[in-house]
Amino acid sequence: MATLGSKLVTKEMEWNSNMTELNHLGKALIAKPAKIEGKMNQLFSAQNIYSDNPLSSALMGDKKTEVEISGTEWEWELKGANTRPLVVLENVMPVAETQPGKFKSTFKIKLDKNWYVPGDVIHPGTSNKKYQVRIQDEVTRHGDGWVYTVRLMSDNDADFMPVKYLKAGTKWAKLFSNYEEASGQDGSTQFSMPISLRNQLSKIRKKYKITDYASQEVLAVAIPDSKGKFHNSWMKYAEVEYWQQWYREVEALYWYGRKADSVLGANGRKVQAGPGIQEQLEDSHVHKYTHLTTTLIEEYLMDIFYSRTKPGQGRNIKAYTGEFGMLQFHKAVQDWMNKSGFVKNFEEFSGSASSPYHSNALQAGFQFTKYNMANGATLELIHNPLYDDRSINFEIDPVTGYPVESQRFTFLDFSSDSGSNVKLMKKKDSMAFGYVEGMTGPYGPASGKSMAHPGEYYSMHVSKSCGVHIEDVTRCGELILDRN
Repeated sequence: MATLGSKLVTKEMEWNSNMTELNHLGKALIAKPAKIEGKMNQLFSAQNIYSDNPLSSALMGDKKTEVEISGTEWEWELKGANTRPLVVLENVMPVAETQPGKFKSTFKIKLDKNWYVPGDVIHPGTSNKKYQVRIQDEVTRHGDGWVYTVRLMSDNDADFMPVKYLKAGTKWAKLFSNYEEASGQDGSTQFSMPISLRNQLSKIRKKYKITDYASQEVLAVAIPDSKGKFHNSWMKYAEVEYWQQWYREVEALYWYGRKADSVLGANGRKVQAGPGIQEQLEDSHVHKYTHLTTTLIEEYLMDIFYSRTKPGQGRNIKAYTGEFGMLQFHKAVQDWMNKSGFVKNFEEFSGSASSPYHSNALQAGFQFTKYNMANGATLELIHNPLYDDRSINFEIDPVTGYPVESQRFTFLDFSSDSGSNVKLMKKKDSMAFGYVEGMTGPYGPASGKSMAHPGEYYSMHVSKSCGVHIEDVTRCGELILDRN
């Protein structure tokens, strides 16, 4: 059961005949859904980085990170870079022309867009910026592309453009614009159009059925409030187990959900199934690795951040991994320190230890859980118990003997101008639950009231439409173990 450290105390109790209906968790949820559901999130998703449900506990209950919508789908626009290079489609110069632009002559380049105008200075991206050309005439249409008439920015008759920069696939980019005195022309301006994206919620349901005898097993549980105080409340054991599994399944949906629109349910209607984090990140920075090193981590994160955020600004990322992944991360950082040549004394001793073997026993040790890299990037490790769960992860790494999933690193960048790059989504008023009572119910035996069936048991049913939203997946990614 998810716990809040040692503060959450559970013990089996005898049935209390004075227990009121309002003290029952289900009844309390019905009476005060907003207040009690928040406490349930705390109870079953302990709010610390080693909780059983790290994503739920980090984002649930915050208006900036948990968004309520009226439908089952949502759309958003993602703004890209304002400029991008144009690509050569084919060499339109004569085959015999091996030195285009020589003797200050003009030549032609066929690019995929008509973004540039006369006066724009473009180049093929070489590091020395030697091969700059100015567009001299209006762009003309040519089949599937556009032809630019250009001249080298040089006074040397011997200079020419190497033919390799006119071949298909070569990228050309604008540097600036140059004009003459009293010119009536102006340089071009590029505008990127936002990309419209759409995602959808998943509907998740769960039930439990309990007999009259089993329903009498109860627990005394201390439930925390928003101020950190703990209050004792009666909760039936079956319901404790039920809600624990429910929140675990919701968390699994956030990570492992797969989008499908063609699956039909029992009544012939489409099953609501939206994508989880892993499916959404399939279009992000995904890299397969066999051996984890700090160099690999730094180069991988450089691919994400390079030229997108300034060094020292906004490069804070969290990596979700399993227990063995945490160990591999610790070893990678420790190996880097040992090989770096930089020697530093660590205060590894953390005081005395109780031991039957020595009167002056000591304890020592440390573990790396955060890595502060060059250029201001920081990486914080967060344990994801789902990646360690042997009940759902059967693929075992032959080298370590642990699940391959335990060595997966999922990198999530939560920072965003809109509040959070990663958000939980839920349909308004979609959280619904209730009891189907027989000869017994959640509040005891039936006494002259209406029953749904004659059996000496009752069942509880819950349904919710929810999903996870990642605004910009290119700011996230995964390192996945691959021994092949």
